[in-house]
Amino acid sequence: MQTTPAILIVDDNAANRRLYQASLNDMGAEIYSAASGEEALARCGERHYAMILLDVHLSGMSGFDVAQTIRDKHVGMDAPIVFVSAMYVHESDTYRGYRLGAVDYILSPVVPEILRAKAAVFIRLHRMRMEAQQQAQVVEKAYRELRTVHSEMEGFSYSVSHDLRTPLGQVAGFADLLQLGHAGELSTKAREYVGHIQTAAQRMNSLIEDMLLLANMTRAEMQVQPVDLSHMANVLLEELAAAKPLAHAESHVQAGLHAQGDARLLRVALSNLLSNAWKYSAGVPRPQVEFGQVERPEGAVFYVRDNGAGFDARAAGERLFRPFQRFHPDSAFKGNGVGLAIVERVLEKHGGRIWVESAPGQGACFFFTLGQVSSLATAIV
Repeated sequence: MQTTPAILIVDDNAANRRLYQASLNDMGAEIYSAASGEEALARCGERHYAMILLDVHLSGMSGFDVAQTIRDKHVGMDAPIVFVSAMYVHESDTYRGYRLGAVDYILSPVVPEILRAKAAVFIRLHRMRMEAQQQAQVVEKAYRELRTVHSEMEGFSYSVSHDLRTPLGQVAGFADLLQLGHAGELSTKAREYVGHIQTAAQRMNSLIEDMLLLANMTRAEMQVQPVDLSHMANVLLEELAAAKPLAHAESHVQAGLHAQGDARLLRVALSNLLSNAWKYSAGVPRPQVEFGQVERPEGAVFYVRDNGAGFDARAAGERLFRPFQRFHPDSAFKGNGVGLAIVERVLEKHGGRIWVESAPGQGACFFFTLGQVSSLATAIV
């Protein structure tokens, strides 16, 4: 890529060319010159220019003809043209010049200070454009690398789902056969070991399912529609109460909470948040789980609050939403540490974000927004 700016001077008067070149020599640009329209066209085929200083009244091809041919012959040549004229041109010629890419006219004899001031602007614009193109190339390279990583992730997901789950299923299957068909032949210690194998296989299978779900979040297509979050939360809490009853548990869902988004993905996110709130509240005398909405300066913010074990949110920092991060011992609360990473992926796909307020022994409150997807869909409705 040509990074050094260049200026093309087109004039059939040698003295003028020398004057313009002397005026522009120390401005950090390469100076090229052409004594005729034909030579100028050849020069334009060699490189791009930050500015073309073009005499209107060339002998042979006029400056207007040269500009027209440049635009016709060199598609994509968008160098700004500054016409030089020894007399005022007719208004129609002025408009014609602008249509051909002229950005300005300078009357001859040219004042060097004026020429330098105009050239300085176009040199600066050229450098800015080159920097923008370089940055675009860096972004494009990063995007290609990201696509490669994404393809590798898909291949890894396939390997996990097939290459790992098959032998894992065999391990679990043979352990079940031992437990069911040969328990009487095994010692108490052997039966205990088989139980450990079954538990580990179940946990490993759960971990694989979470890994696959996390990988699939990036390529799941959005199906945006109105979603009744209040109804969804009530259903999820009823399922939790049935599957994992907690004595004296109280749950509260604010009525009338709606959003625009992918119902399937939002259910995954809300299920993880409510399941965590339910799980980490199990050790308190009166567990309380709440889903609601508050108004903040940035707009509507949803939240899931509990009065459970809590954790040090400041110490957790960004690790909280990374996969496989745990902040409680497995003996106290079982889990794979993937749920919050999945929640964050879902919210990012909706243009939203998530954050938390929590302290040890004081419960946790997860706040989240649904961002641009929800706002756009609401505007359409």
